[in-house]
Amino acid sequence: MKSTDSKLLLGLAIGVAVGAAVGYLVGSDKGEELLEELKDMAGKAKEGFNLAVEKAKATGQEVLKTAKGYKEDAPDMAGDLIDE
Repeated sequence: MKSTDSKLLLGLAIGVAVGAAVGYLVGSDKGEELLEELKDMAGKAKEGFNLAVEKAKATGQEVLKTAKGYKEDAPDMAGDLIDE
């Protein structure tokens, strides 16, 4: 039981410390600068994610197009193999 209590108190202390640090940063001028930098970073991450999604869509469409081509050509290819 003591181990659980000590872990709880440690977690509580860490939470209070992190909360105080965040509160200090948000309330100061440095906090405003930090928030602006975080917003910029989030915007860049969003742009990168959107580009990756578009690239994945394009690649998927190419794979689908190729697969459909094989589906259409399969009967002819099978017939050629049987004739050999």
